[in-house]
Amino acid sequence: MTQKPREWLREKSIAKKILSQADVILEVVDARMPLDTRNKVVEQLAKEKNKRLIIILNKSDLVPPEFLEKVIEEIKKEYPVIPFSAHKGKGVKELLQLIKNIAKEKKIIKVGVLGYPNVGKSSLINTLKKKKVASTSPKPGMTRGEKLVKLDKNIYLIDTPGIITLELQEDLALKGSYIPDKLEYPIETALKLIEKIISTKKEAIKETYNIEPEQDPLKTLEKIGNKLNYKIKGGEIDLDRTAKKVLWDWIKGHIRAYWI
Repeated sequence: MTQKPREWLREKSIAKKILSQADVILEVVDARMPLDTRNKVVEQLAKEKNKRLIIILNKSDLVPPEFLEKVIEEIKKEYPVIPFSAHKGKGVKELLQLIKNIAKEKKIIKVGVLGYPNVGKSSLINTLKKKKVASTSPKPGMTRGEKLVKLDKNIYLIDTPGIITLELQEDLALKGSYIPDKLEYPIETALKLIEKIISTKKEAIKETYNIEPEQDPLKTLEKIGNKLNYKIKGGEIDLDRTAKKVLWDWIKGHIRAYWI
């Protein structure tokens, strides 16, 4: 296991602290891979503490409406769910109204915003607040500590660092929750991602890189590297650089693939 237990314990303690303080939990997930980015630790802790949890399908502008409907039907069997796009301002009115309705039940409410790194927690807070109060970046792990943000006279949002689970760094990178440049073997991770995209939405690779993908992920990666002219001495494809580029393109939403 490459993930440091100390880091995991620190983030689990943050999750516990937020869940103790908050009246409501917004679990932010990536609409392109909603089940992969649902955080089971957050959901389990919310159940244990009997907290109301709402799932926010962020980046919903990156998936087609029919896919989104399918995801909503699946998730709402367990939790209330709101499709959201911080980038497009989608779902803002619905979420604000829901929070305000809950706030009527109490004098002051705190809303904990939790989820994996890079699912868009800080972007969601900035969109609700209508100004930049939380730092955002496509680089996972930019939020370092909890921050209390006043949304209304009796409503506070708690911005938090991304909560990871005990997973391999490679698996976190596939969720967009780990910096590709820090991976020891980025090629292996990129090949896993390409294999997943080929099996779910093959045309996304063609749309992004203007190449015809092969069934073999390695041949596809080589084609991408050749198209980008990522070469090393002797004219060989720089697979390491190409792999990191593909992973960054995935994190930034440039590859329009999705799966449940």
